[in-house]
Parts: sequence; C-alpha cells; structure tokens
Amino acid sequence: MPEKPAGATADSDDFFRALDTQILVHELKGPLSLIEAAARTLIEQAGRMGPLTERQEKAVKRILRGTLRGKRLVNQLLEIGQAESAQFSLAPFDVGEAVLKALIESVESNDAQLAAHLSEAITDEAQQAVLAQAGITIRITPESNRLRIFQDPVKFGLIVGNLIQNGLHFRRRLLQVVLDREGGDLIISVKDDGPGIPSEHHAAVFERYKQLLIHDGFERKGHGLGLAGALILARRLGGDISLESAPGQGATFRFSIPYNEAPTKSS
Repeated sequence: MPEKPAGATADSDDFFRALDTQILVHELKGPLSLIEAAARTLIEQAGRMGPLTERQEKAVKRILRGTLRGKRLVNQLLEIGQAESAQFSLAPFDVGEAVLKALIESVESNDAQLAAHLSEAITDEAQQAVLAQAGITIRITPESNRLRIFQDPVKFGLIVGNLIQNGLHFRRRLLQVVLDREGGDLIISVKDDGPGIPSEHHAAVFERYKQLLIHDGFERKGHGLGLAGALILARRLGGDISLESAPGQGATFRFSIPYNEAPTKSS
C-alpha cells in the first residue's frame, strides 16, 4: 500500500521559515541588474544594437522603469536588514546633492516623459527648471545650503526617495521638497497637493501592507513597505518622520535627522 504523502502545509511553513530572507533578497540584485543593463543598452546604443521602433522603445523604457523600482525595493530591504543589525556605512556627503539625486531618480522611475526632458538638462539648475515646469520644486534654505552631513548616504537617499515617491504618486499638480535646519536637526519636508489624510489614519500610513479607505471613496494603496521602511531607517539613523495632513489639504512628510559633521582627523 503506497505511503500517504506528507501534508503540504507543514512542509511549506518549514520551507519558508528556513529561508534566509536577506540572502534571498540579495540574490535578486543580480538578475535585476542584468535586465537594467540590457534595457539601457537597447535604448542608449541604438547604433550598435540597431534602432528601435517607437513602440519598441516605449516598451523597453517601461521595462527599465519597472526594473529600477524593483531594484529600489530590493536595496531598501537590504538596507533595513543592515540597519536592524546596526550595520552602517557612514561618510560625509552634500545633503542638497543627495536630495536632488533622490528626486531625479524618483521621477525617472515614475514619469517617462518628464524623465526624457530631464535627460536633456545638463546642469543642476537646468534640471530644476525642467522639474519646476512640471510643478515639482526643491528649495534649499540659506542655513542648509552646501551643507555636508556625516551619515549613511545610501540609507539617507532611500528615506528621502520613498517620501518623494509617495508625494509623486498622490500629488494632483504640485510637489515641493524643502531642505532646512532647525537647531541641531536637518529637516527634509516633502509636500504634495493630493487628497490629504485624516488625522486618525496618520499612524496607519506607516504600517506595512496597510491599505486605507481614506475619504470620499479614495483608497490609499501600495505594497506597504515604502513609508514603513523609511520610518524604520530614519529611526535607526537617530531621526524620525512626522506627518501633517488633513482631507483636501495635501500631505507634508517631515524627515528630521541630527546634523552630524564629519569627524576631524587627529594630527
């Protein structure tokens, strides 16, 4: 008499419990990088690879944007894992440049037409002018201009990028990013003119996999890791994220982080 097969449920549970999630996520970087490289080659090296039709180019650009979003999620998961294990790569960097880079990368993975205009802008000033025409502005106060901070630049960029991605998704026409200093803290504010969020839902938007019916049939959807991951990273870096919002008045996310100068070398 043949043996009865073991229950699939128990085996499945054991299998997933035994997985090393950080190694698994790290393994995803390789194939995503290959897809990105292939898509960029088709777009940027038409002379060597052969020209694409307009429809083919649009399709390849969609593949590239999806791949970049996938890489951003993978990188975020890895950085959260490192932060939870108190692994940081501290280095001095220009905060304004880091914020502008995060803004441009977010636009490139969300808006193909605007990304194409940005690619034609050579200087930072030209890029900001292109963004301003699309209702996206970045303002750096005199107190924070050319400010260099000693922090983990990758984790910092992921936090700011997630806040900007969120603002781009929910804005109607406008998005404003402001870099400022308040006492010993550096403040990055991301403000959109979207539908807004009632105060009773403010905490829930930072919960993983949470989908909310906000008001007037408006549902806030997403994979649920962006803002939740940003908050984890911000707090691990000694900072925090707060939300100011009300229905019909947009939303402002404020990322505060201690201003740490680079240590001076001992003589």
